Amino acid sequence: MAFLSLSFLLFFPITALGYFLLPRQVKNLWLLAASWFFYLCAKPIYLTLLLFVILTSYCMGRILDKYRRKGILALCLTADGILLFAFKYVQFALSLVGQGLQRVGIAFEIPVLTLVLPVGISFYVFQAMGYVIDVYRGGAVERSFLHYALFLSFFPQIISGPIGRAEELLPQFRTIHPFDWDAFRRGLLRFLWGAFLKLVLADRLAVLVNTIYAAPDTFGALQVMGAAVAFSFQIYCDFSAYSHMALGVAGSMGFILRENFQAPYFSRSIAEFWRRWHMSLSSWFRDYLYIPLGGSRRGTVRKYWNIIIVFTVSGLWHGAAVTFVVWGLLNGLYQVAGAVTVPLRSRIGRWLGLGEERLLRHLIQITLTFLLTTIAWVFFKADGLSNALAILGRMCYGPLWVRQSMGLNRQELIVALIGLIILLFIDLGAQKWDWPRIWLEARRPVRWVVLWALLFACLLCGSYGTGYDAQAFLYGFSF
Repeated sequence: MAFLSLSFLLFFPITALGYFLLPRQVKNLWLLAASWFFYLCAKPIYLTLLLFVILTSYCMGRILDKYRRKGILALCLTADGILLFAFKYVQFALSLVGQGLQRVGIAFEIPVLTLVLPVGISFYVFQAMGYVIDVYRGGAVERSFLHYALFLSFFPQIISGPIGRAEELLPQFRTIHPFDWDAFRRGLLRFLWGAFLKLVLADRLAVLVNTIYAAPDTFGALQVMGAAVAFSFQIYCDFSAYSHMALGVAGSMGFILRENFQAPYFSRSIAEFWRRWHMSLSSWFRDYLYIPLGGSRRGTVRKYWNIIIVFTVSGLWHGAAVTFVVWGLLNGLYQVAGAVTVPLRSRIGRWLGLGEERLLRHLIQITLTFLLTTIAWVFFKADGLSNALAILGRMCYGPLWVRQSMGLNRQELIVALIGLIILLFIDLGAQKWDWPRIWLEARRPVRWVVLWALLFACLLCGSYGTGYDAQAFLYGFSF
């Protein structure tokens, strides 16, 4: 059940109405039942895996609360890891083994498995792993099975996050959230903004990106560069759209989820970019992988090695393919190179008369960070290494422009350009002002103009699929 589907637009009002009207004793039970129904709509068999993760991590948390043993923690993490590997990586691992054996002359027929990747498994498994690690470290254990099941199943975030933390989310399920008109309006505005990003920008840019990436050799260098830039905005609009809608839906019911984005394309370095992109995942890897590996406490070389490990694993988390590993590795190398060259870049800046606070220096840093990120995104999007290299190669040779359709006509390109200008304006303004607060405090005509403008933009300028359905989200259904 996608957020931008008719079924969800029927499901959510019923769920919210029931939550606000039912007695206190059954509010969370109603919310859990609704969340499981929401997940069942994807595929019934998926719910059994979710229940398995809920049951095992809940029991392990109770056991770890009494006996803090590394072996118990390792058993729970191994069980979750095996589950994730079996459904997400086993085919990829078999293909690597097969390719390796074939290279040394051993015939090996790679079996084709029919396992279907359960929706959201990467998100709720990581959330469960974070919980048991926190309990092992001395964090509070959740004794209510209902609250814990809701913690992993809460429908706004189960498909594509944000990845929640127990200390932030569990207390909210123990609190009554009465209907609040301002919270409802704020949530509605955020949901509509996410719908705008998805329908008007992400799905429209996807047409251009898919057309050019499918046959890069038939397009000119500028067109291929444009497609790479378009994908940078497509994936940002797509994933941030889901996050905005998830936070909007939860917020309208009084629940606060973790922020996932903070205008990442205004970052001045790759390290800053990853502090502002998919923030719930980045902080998860920092707290549960980077720091346990030693972080920056064991010398500079070990610190850089830890960064490489974390980003390579992050790439693999996003998808079971060599291209995702390369994408993660490349982002890790960017960070290491950025840290190593700080003294050199500072000297160059002083030599050019560009102080740390000069606007021109900020613009140069933002531009370079965006270009490096865009190059890495090529591997994320490409079907394989050969396709990624063909795209990068086409940027460097051949004609600059080839007159043929890029999937979007002039009017569609103008709509996309206007949408991107609005996006950059909103993201830039969000760095200095709290847009939702300003909107809530504005006069009623202003509030209605904003709401109706977003609504009509989605209805009139949205890019829809078969039967006028919104396209699937990249993160929610690909990973």
